[in-house]
Amino acid sequence: MPKWIGRSLRWGVLCLLALVFAFPFYWMFTTSIKQASDIFVFPPKLLPYPFSFKAYPEAWAMQNFGLYMFNSFKIVLLNVVFAVLSSALAAYGFARIRFKGREVWFLVVLATMIIPTEVLIIPQYLEFKAFGWLNTHLPLIIPALAGNPFYIFLIRQYMKSIPYELDEAAIIDGCGRLAVFWRILLPIITPALATCAVFQFMGSWNDYMGPLIYLQTRDKWTLALGIASLNSERLYSAVNWNHRMAMATIYSLFPLIMFFLAQKKLIGGIATTGIKG
Repeated sequence: MPKWIGRSLRWGVLCLLALVFAFPFYWMFTTSIKQASDIFVFPPKLLPYPFSFKAYPEAWAMQNFGLYMFNSFKIVLLNVVFAVLSSALAAYGFARIRFKGREVWFLVVLATMIIPTEVLIIPQYLEFKAFGWLNTHLPLIIPALAGNPFYIFLIRQYMKSIPYELDEAAIIDGCGRLAVFWRILLPIITPALATCAVFQFMGSWNDYMGPLIYLQTRDKWTLALGIASLNSERLYSAVNWNHRMAMATIYSLFPLIMFFLAQKKLIGGIATTGIKG
């Protein structure tokens, strides 16, 4: 088979898969600009006409979405900073500092990945209630300071691929352990940090269960809770799908922007992270 035929087939399959994955986003956006009478027509209208963007300002004015978005960004950004830095520090200890039982403790950290999140909901709720943290953003932020076992594994493996002679040279020049971590290793492991930051952003931004459990008043709500509450104030009220899809489109826009901005570092961080022990 000629090479151009195989290349064309691969590109054709990739384009088909891209269309399949992009179609739900296209349907969400077109639903937000359709007339209400055109949303459930059969056969469905793939190209909405007439269309209108009035659902966006109408939905935004229905609730305090500006405050909800601020709360979401505050929680997400603090989660990203805390989770990535704490995981990088833990990974540095496991990758570059020799201490007794290092491999055993690293396996213990990895073993925590198999604990289902559902098992921790009630104990964590009781703990945060005892601390007086309910209806605050602290239960959604403070746990990130403990790091993430997957990020620790990812960053550790990346650090293991960096020659240890860099650390020794820096220590000979008078750097302490933290200085070596901050000045030498941190700039080198930027792709791995970017990968963890993207994963943490996605996880925190898409978190619905956590805010639903811990946040009780509207001034503490995140954007996810605000969108979920649209048209639900009155029992049996009709769902306005234009408003729902308009806010869902805005909600989905930020992870897409985040992914495309960090795409090169994300792919590089995953591709260059080996499995060196």
